[in-house]
Amino acid sequence: MAHAYIRLGWVKARVIEIHKGFSDDALNKMRQTGKIVEGIHWKKVKGVIVYNYEKLDEYFENDGIAA
Repeated sequence: MAHAYIRLGWVKARVIEIHKGFSDDALNKMRQTGKIVEGIHWKKVKGVIVYNYEKLDEYFENDGIAA
C-alpha cells in the first residue's frame, strides 16, 4: 500500500511548534540571525510571518544547514 503524503506548504509558526517543537521565539531567532532564509524557509504575507513546512523539515533534517 502506498503512503499518502500531504504537503503543508506555508504555515504559521504554531504549526511548526506543534509538529516540530520549535517555538515562535526560536523561529524568530533563526530568522533574525539568518539561519533560515527569507523566501525559502519563511516569508511575510500581508503582515504575517509564515514558514515553509517542507523546507524547514529539510533544514532540520540536515542539522541546520540551509539548502
